[in-house]
Amino acid sequence: MGKSKKAPEYAETKYDTGGLFGSATSNKSGTTYNPSSWMSNTMNTVGGNINSTLNNMLSGDYANDANFQVYQDQLNRSAAQNYDASVLSQLADRGLMRSSGLQSATNAFADTLANNTADLYDSYYNRQTNNLSNMLNTSNAIYNYLTGINSAALNNTGSVNSYELNRAGLNDNSNLWGQLANTAGSVAGSAISTFGAKK
Repeated sequence: MGKSKKAPEYAETKYDTGGLFGSATSNKSGTTYNPSSWMSNTMNTVGGNINSTLNNMLSGDYANDANFQVYQDQLNRSAAQNYDASVLSQLADRGLMRSSGLQSATNAFADTLANNTADLYDSYYNRQTNNLSNMLNTSNAIYNYLTGINSAALNNTGSVNSYELNRAGLNDNSNLWGQLANTAGSVAGSAISTFGAKK
């Protein structure tokens, strides 16, 4: 038997999108993704908004939701104007401000306002549902970029390793392929770095 040949070192390669969608580096320790700044900022924003949106939707309480308060204030201003126009002004014109008609009209208006408030909650909940769906779609798109770029880096490393093995004349030696695979560790199932990773 001749002297056994040693497998080449496991290659390290980087797949870079020129700062647009980040980059990924693959080596014997695994594959690490480095996002671009806009991707990190987007994911941080989306992550925070998903949490707050879910909490509001599950609790059904929008008291601390600044966006909802804007709609609530608009409804209240509109209700006050409508009350003046549809109740007080008409009763005053007829000299009925002190009659039972005032209480009856006020009660009817209160019922209408309650229904409008309920409609506002339903409408806002549906708006939040749409927002949540859009945020999840955004995070999904970025995740697809991440996995695609990681795969590209891993494929590059595999190509370089195959080239090095062939150049060394080791392409037919399954034991040496095994050496290389062991050196690489679990690259194919490597952990993906978080969006907080160092750029």
